[in-house]
Amino acid sequence: MRFIFVLATVIAAALSLPANLDDLPEPSELALVLNEDDFEDYLDSWLEIQQRNNGNATQFDARSGCTFRINGDLGQPQPVYINRNNYLRPNGNSGQIRLNSGEQVIIACTGSGRTIRHPNIARNVDVGTATCVNNNLVSGSGWLNGNGAFGQLTCSAHSFHEAQGTSTRCFNNNLVIRVGFIVNNVFYPLYWSCFDQRRLEVLYVWYDQTPQNAVHQTGVDRPSWMAGSFFPGVDVNNRYTQVQQKIAIANNVGNALADRYVTSQQFLARGHLAAKSDFVFATGQRATFYFINCAPQWQPFNAGNWNNLEQNLRARIGAAGYNAVIYTGTFGVTQLRNANNRFVDIYLHNNNQIPVPQYFYKVAYDASRRLGTAFISINNPHYTLAEARNLQFCTDRCRNNNAFSWLRWQPDRVDIGYSFCCTIADFRRVIGHLPSFTVNGLLT
Repeated sequence: MRFIFVLATVIAAALSLPANLDDLPEPSELALVLNEDDFEDYLDSWLEIQQRNNGNATQFDARSGCTFRINGDLGQPQPVYINRNNYLRPNGNSGQIRLNSGEQVIIACTGSGRTIRHPNIARNVDVGTATCVNNNLVSGSGWLNGNGAFGQLTCSAHSFHEAQGTSTRCFNNNLVIRVGFIVNNVFYPLYWSCFDQRRLEVLYVWYDQTPQNAVHQTGVDRPSWMAGSFFPGVDVNNRYTQVQQKIAIANNVGNALADRYVTSQQFLARGHLAAKSDFVFATGQRATFYFINCAPQWQPFNAGNWNNLEQNLRARIGAAGYNAVIYTGTFGVTQLRNANNRFVDIYLHNNNQIPVPQYFYKVAYDASRRLGTAFISINNPHYTLAEARNLQFCTDRCRNNNAFSWLRWQPDRVDIGYSFCCTIADFRRVIGHLPSFTVNGLLT
């Protein structure tokens, strides 16, 4: 506890100074130290310092348009920004938004009773059109008095996101759920989930990741997780408490072994599939907290190699200029040994629902280049290294390959997620989730 307090003090001091990340431990170094919430707090602060220190210094001529920084110029609670029939996007990997003079952005405070707020507000509306004037100033005919700072446009409460089942089907005839915001009766999707309603299992989610995602808004508060309408009669959040997960595991292996498997260091966390930090704006980040974007991850796995992959892959896509689709999902059911030394499957509900996955994966695919790579990690710290290696189902294309020097995971660390990379063809031979697409080589 004292360590966490000291660490928090160091972070607070670092945020007020031009800190050097070399003076702070990498988040994965704390995978076996911090609990779920403390780790997320540390990661948010560490990424904030990283983005502040590494920010692209691209400058724009403000006289001919408007420029806003992702970090520093946007207010909270945040509206949804729609531009050119899609979500507003930064220019390249600069972390800055550039609008031409006269260009318009729809400002929407979605959800019942929410309205736009601004010091110069003229009329309470939930949706308005802001027009770039210059610098950071916009006008809003009929609802804004004169010109106002874009960053001072906020909402009376956080914009509300939607998770909707669709008529589309994914692998094995499972349900496709779309998550996003409704603005002027138009649904704008952020990501999609392929969900097995019988097993209450998220097979995978998918979303776009481009250079614009390289810089995300920091300091965004984390909301409570939501089940939507997809887990009828199940208190999903309660299934993730250490008390309940220990009961679920004990049902299969006995109390004594459950006490050894679930400890203060090793326990099952609510593991994001589409990462919070993979979305630029606060609105998108808050929309990731649905259980249809989540699966049980051992916490040091979540904070270790899985987190390294999330951060490294996003940075690589931003630096290389890839326009990728990310498919991130789960496969199989992990196992623990029972009192008879036999492996048994582990579920968090009813012994056949909310499975604890054997594998987590991210497939990154750039259709314009026809290049893709599958990154896979084994979600079980209780395997031996030999057992984990026996579960590797392809030749590891990242190991000893300088083309993947940007990937800073520790692949042989079973306690934080034994990891390897596959070609898409090798991946498909074992995991058949993905839709069909042509691949001519590895995305490096």
